[in-house]
Amino acid sequence: MAVVGGGMAGLGAAWALEGARRGGAALEWDLYEREPRLGGKVLTVRHDGFVVEGGPDSALAEKPWPIRLAHELGIGDRLLDANEDVRRSFVLWRGRLHELPEGLVLTVPTRLLPFALSRLLSWRGKARVGLDLVLPRGAVARAFRDGRAAADPGLDESLAAFVRRRLGDEVLERIAEPIVAGVHAGDPERMSLRATFPLFLELEARHRSAVLGMVARRRARQRAAPRPAATGGQPRSYFYSFAGGLQDLVEALVAALPAARLHAGLGVARLAPGGEAGAPPGGRYALTLDDGRLTVVDAVVVATPAFAAAGLLRPLVPAAASLLDRIGYVTTATVSLAWRAADVPHDLRGFGYVVPRVERRPVMATTWSSSKFAGRAPAGHVLLRSFLGRAGAEGPAELDDEEMVGVVRRELRETMGVAAPPLFAHVFRWPRGMPQYEVGHLGLVARVEAEVARLPGLALAGGAYHGIGIGDCLREGAAAARRVLEAAGAVASGDGAGG
Repeated sequence: MAVVGGGMAGLGAAWALEGARRGGAALEWDLYEREPRLGGKVLTVRHDGFVVEGGPDSALAEKPWPIRLAHELGIGDRLLDANEDVRRSFVLWRGRLHELPEGLVLTVPTRLLPFALSRLLSWRGKARVGLDLVLPRGAVARAFRDGRAAADPGLDESLAAFVRRRLGDEVLERIAEPIVAGVHAGDPERMSLRATFPLFLELEARHRSAVLGMVARRRARQRAAPRPAATGGQPRSYFYSFAGGLQDLVEALVAALPAARLHAGLGVARLAPGGEAGAPPGGRYALTLDDGRLTVVDAVVVATPAFAAAGLLRPLVPAAASLLDRIGYVTTATVSLAWRAADVPHDLRGFGYVVPRVERRPVMATTWSSSKFAGRAPAGHVLLRSFLGRAGAEGPAELDDEEMVGVVRRELRETMGVAAPPLFAHVFRWPRGMPQYEVGHLGLVARVEAEVARLPGLALAGGAYHGIGIGDCLREGAAAARRVLEAAGAVASGDGAGG
């Protein structure tokens, strides 16, 4: 068997396959990754006591797969809570940082007084939010309530349409858009609500009102037993990481897999039917490697970006390849800069700030990394991380390094008063790095998966399909491995990837 792609989905698939092999299944597997390192967008640089994240800086406790995997790998004691004592976030609006109201959950207010006192929205905007309490359900939510949505994955609406309909234009412009851009780098006018924030539809279907639904959800979570302390190996905070950065998980996973089966720096140039002329005998699929070698396998997990998967699948499933070509991507970049604490005059009690699209600034968000997690900077120092590139505005993420650092420094001088030169700057580029889940995404993915399912022993995994987070990718990789194991008649031991 072969896994093509060594990001988190590919590693999750490899862990599941190795678990099956160790559990007695008669199988051999190899993972191929064109880049010289494994882990995909999980990239941590440790520099003179600083822990600098190049891609994501945290995972979500509500998606448990990385936590389970950490315990399987023996690094549960390295799980690290976010600093809940300073869990505040801000929005840059008209040149000022405004704190997001306490009780705001995914753009929906759940506490009246902090929301009423916020200066981020006008009184007209706040009153418009109040209409959510009396407005009827939308068409998609009615379909969910009536049980019709499950049979039609293409039934959808945009995130912007939902927020505008339930909460109004000001919430969309000043809160929802910058928050979702910080997660997906997307445009809410095009983003699929059902694929990105299905919770909104579930709440509207059940409670009619987004506000009432979110309040009920918050109260239910408060009544639930609190999470055990992080010292017990489970995060207490919503965001969590690892003591040495997210790459702790990648390094432990790679170390636990057989080194001889991991081929970093060697990609797959072509995927074809196993009976193709020149292929070795046996096996359903022939893989042409970048070095020209040809290998034949019974099953393949393709865990690459959708555009790369399209190229590999075109000789086998041209209809699926054409559909995969329709999944768009956005180029993004992060710039991390370090200072002595004395050189940063701004109050850093918080996680950072996001920037609405209408502000027309090149930086779409800045995380105060050394405030969000302990151990990200040595004592007396500060680490900040800025994000560039969003749907329809990728130019800032395509500047050269010197220009990009200059842009970020100017932004931080204007927004936070940081004028001193940084101790260092690290630039991380992610060309075509963020998949876009546009309206109808789940229907598109269902069609892709139906086409791929016609070929036994072939499966897709990765952030382009059912979630972009680390936990999503691990889950998708393990699920794809299970599908090819079933097709090959092998039996997996557990479901791998922390399952």
